[in-house]
Amino acid sequence: MSGLNMELKTSSYFVQKSKLQYNINWSHLFNESLEPTYSIAGVNVRNVRQSKDEQSLFKSTFTNTTEREQEYSFKAERSTRSAATVIVEKGVCRGVEMALKLKTPGEIVEANAGFRSELSVLNIGENTIEEELIWGVDSTVRVPPLCETVAELIILEDHQTRLVLSSFRHSLITLKLLTTFLPNFSKKFSIESHMSGRIIVTVTNIRDNNSLVTIIEGKIADIIRSIANYSAMGFTIQNDVVSYMTQGMCKFKYGVEQKVKITEHPVRKY
Repeated sequence: MSGLNMELKTSSYFVQKSKLQYNINWSHLFNESLEPTYSIAGVNVRNVRQSKDEQSLFKSTFTNTTEREQEYSFKAERSTRSAATVIVEKGVCRGVEMALKLKTPGEIVEANAGFRSELSVLNIGENTIEEELIWGVDSTVRVPPLCETVAELIILEDHQTRLVLSSFRHSLITLKLLTTFLPNFSKKFSIESHMSGRIIVTVTNIRDNNSLVTIIEGKIADIIRSIANYSAMGFTIQNDVVSYMTQGMCKFKYGVEQKVKITEHPVRKY
C-alpha cells in the first residue's frame, strides 16, 4: 500500500495520487462483537441497587358532593420514550462509520424497556437510539361522600450512566483514530469484538472518466502491520486479528414500572 502514497505505476505510465480514487470493498471482512460485561465502580451491576425517578403521566380529580359513595371510571393511555445514548470517547472509524454492535445490558432487556438486544454505534461522538413505550390504565375509583379524590398514573424511570471500556478487535484499511474527552464517571462496561478477512481496493483515474487503474487485495492484518507505528497507536496483532481498545460512555433512560396513586381529602366547604 505504501506505493500508493505519491503515485501508482501501471504497465505503461504513472498516475499521480491526486488523480486517483480508492473504492474500498469491506464485504469480505467478518466482524463479531462479544457480549459486554457491565460494572459500576468495579461492581457487577446485578449487585447494585439504583434509585428510580417518578414521572406523572396523567392526573384526574373526582369530586363527590353527595351524601353517597360514587364510582368513577379512570381510563388513560400515554406514551413515553426510552432513550439509549452511546458516546464514544476513543475509537476507530472505518471510513466515516464505526459499525460497532453493542449488546444491550441484560437487566435493561429484561425490563422490557423497548430496546432491541443490540445497539448500533455508527459514529464517533454521540449516538442516540429511542423507542416508544405505551402505558395504560382502565379501572374504577370509588369516592366517599363529600370527598375529593385525585388519581394519578405514575411510572418509575431508571437512569443509568456507564463508561465504555471496550477491547475492540478491528480490521481497517483507512484508519481514523479519534479522541474526545468525557467527565470522569464511575460506571463502566467492556466488550471485545473480532474482525478478520480481506480488503479489496479498486483504484480508478478520476481524470480519465474513472477508468480502472488497478485492483489491490490483501489481508487486513498485513495492512495494519505495514503501518510503522501501529503499536504506538494502540493496535496489537495476533493470528491475523487486529485488536484495538474503544472507550466511551453509555446512558440509559427508560420506564420500568407503572402505578396508580390515589389521594383523597374532604370537600372544601364555603
